[in-house]
Amino acid sequence: MKEKILHETYKFFRESNDFNGISLTELAKKVGISYIEIFPYMEGLINEDFVSIQAGENPHIIRMAHYPKDKQLECLKEAEQNKTEVIKTIEPKGFDVEFNPIVLVSQSHSRCIYPSPKYLEQTLITAEYDKTPFTKRIAYGEAQLTPVFFEIDVLERYSSDPRYRFSFEDYSGEISINETSDKPSELKETDQIFLKTFGLGYDNEENRVAVAYLRYLSDMSSEHQLYWYSKMVETKCKMVKEYFNNTIIGDWVFSQSLFAAVIEEQILINKMCKLIIEKPLFRETFKDEKRPKEFTFFNSPTLVNYEKFITVLDKMLSDNINKSFFKGDIEEYDIETISEGVVERKPKGTLRLLEEWLRQNYTLHDENGYETLMAPFKEVRKERQKPAHKISQNYYDKALFKKQMDLLSKVYHSLLNLRYIFHQHRKAKQVQIPKWLEKGEIKHF
Repeated sequence: MKEKILHETYKFFRESNDFNGISLTELAKKVGISYIEIFPYMEGLINEDFVSIQAGENPHIIRMAHYPKDKQLECLKEAEQNKTEVIKTIEPKGFDVEFNPIVLVSQSHSRCIYPSPKYLEQTLITAEYDKTPFTKRIAYGEAQLTPVFFEIDVLERYSSDPRYRFSFEDYSGEISINETSDKPSELKETDQIFLKTFGLGYDNEENRVAVAYLRYLSDMSSEHQLYWYSKMVETKCKMVKEYFNNTIIGDWVFSQSLFAAVIEEQILINKMCKLIIEKPLFRETFKDEKRPKEFTFFNSPTLVNYEKFITVLDKMLSDNINKSFFKGDIEEYDIETISEGVVERKPKGTLRLLEEWLRQNYTLHDENGYETLMAPFKEVRKERQKPAHKISQNYYDKALFKKQMDLLSKVYHSLLNLRYIFHQHRKAKQVQIPKWLEKGEIKHF
């Protein structure tokens, strides 16, 4: 009977769509015995480490971990007694983050049986999964939400290819093919992948890494599984707590990144300016789908990526300032004498117009305050001009991450101070500031 139970458990696991477990009730029916009669056999198989039992909200997959043997036997006993009880929290391996306790509630009969990793190791043919390494790990009994860590540049294949839709937030993202009903994908079938979620993490030296769960990695074609496998990080890593809480705990996190803060400050400034003089200071804002793909944590620290980031940031700032905002208030041109009787009108740059407008309309206690406020915007413009005037050899340098974040932090604080100035106006006081900005819940990750 034990062999029969093992056979049906293994068969169900292998033939199911997602390496699912078979419920105790269904397993009893398949081997031709009653529900009560199956328990002595199950106890023996668990003790011999040939099967594993899962309970909780979704026992049909090995979600985060196999239970220790003593907890499996407790779970089996509860199922035999037809009880609904709480299984003690079991901390899954491989996450390395602090999190609130996970309470697993097991209901009567909602237990599923799996072949154990030990049994699978003895039974499966290894070569069958050689070209799908992440599918192989699930096939051998690993938990489907086991996190796997990768070099951050694993994502650039998709972010730089317009045939993919590379969508992201501050610490998570998604990859899919870029197609519509009118325009089918030009990618060959094996390249038409969908990665439901990936996140941000760090290695033990605090270098950024990408993280994805086995479940979603296993959905990719063999070509892409092998590509991601080649980028795996073997050293100890951890995902950011916000990604873990959102994807595993289901606890929505309301803190935002420095990138999101810069975008939100521009939105608030525009709202205030429209109320004050009926014109926005910035020609456009960049929330959600308008956010440039270079404006992210998910790029490797190369000079090319840094220069792309600087170019985008300058386009969001100085190139994005609305010149009509100053019309009728600030002279838009310098008059330069070329020769006797000949003059030339030279347009002022947007940053100069903004500084002159501030000096004319707002009094700061510190005369140097205007220059301090404008300095980060000018620094971004200066950084952008470097690649515009010379050809540089690309290189990889982890220090570029810090350089990127230091500059973005300066920009954020200048935008914050600019927003404070506009918010003092009586017409702008009605604009509500999001709580996460007010409280400074801004992460550098």
